[in-house]
Amino acid sequence: MYYTLPMKFNPNIKEFFRRIKYELKGNKSIFFDHVADSFYEFHQNRLRGDETMIKEKQKIYVPFIKKVPKSTLKHYEFLDCGFGRGEFLEILRDLRIPKIIGVDTNKNFVATARNKGFNAVEDDAIKYLYVHEKKYSGISAFHLIEHLTFYELFDFLLICQKKLAKGGILILETPNIENVIVSTRTFYYDPTHIQKVPSIFLLTLLEFFGFKNTTFLPLHASNESKKNEIERLMFGPQDMGVVVYSR
Repeated sequence: MYYTLPMKFNPNIKEFFRRIKYELKGNKSIFFDHVADSFYEFHQNRLRGDETMIKEKQKIYVPFIKKVPKSTLKHYEFLDCGFGRGEFLEILRDLRIPKIIGVDTNKNFVATARNKGFNAVEDDAIKYLYVHEKKYSGISAFHLIEHLTFYELFDFLLICQKKLAKGGILILETPNIENVIVSTRTFYYDPTHIQKVPSIFLLTLLEFFGFKNTTFLPLHASNESKKNEIERLMFGPQDMGVVVYSR
């Protein structure tokens, strides 16, 4: 296939290649790939919330982690998938978990985590889990699964089930789309969100893969009073935590 010059083409070589680049871009942005990591870092700082506040909220999972056998935590790595700014990595370190590893596709987040002394890998979480033949004492994924297609979510949960050591813990957190404000507004604050994950659907997937006794945690409700079902749907928990152990 040959590129046809327009009738009134200005014979400027830079303009010529820009026209080609624009025609080849398809549905993608011309510029976004060059600044994607920096934009998402800015986005998280602007819309995710203060790091200290997020870390404080994530401490709700500490009692669940303490139920993992010490021998399991000692012998296997605890993997945080899509660790972002690293709040949960810090919680794991505060708990003196001996083997901690984080994986994220954002090179800026990886560099920051390494500067803090963490073992951080720049990679896709599903690929990392699939490629490396090892077990984990725990796998956590905060606000990751809503960024996955159904098929990616299916693979992720299946691999987690295969890679967790006996007694290991799986921790997930995702927007609670049963909250009307979340499902109709705040979910779209992040343009990389792909699918809303209802709790009953997520439970069905976990049961299909053999996970038992799943604990759902309704998290981060509004301070507004909830006098009836309508107010619960509007001002109830904004996030949903999920905790399950490997048998």
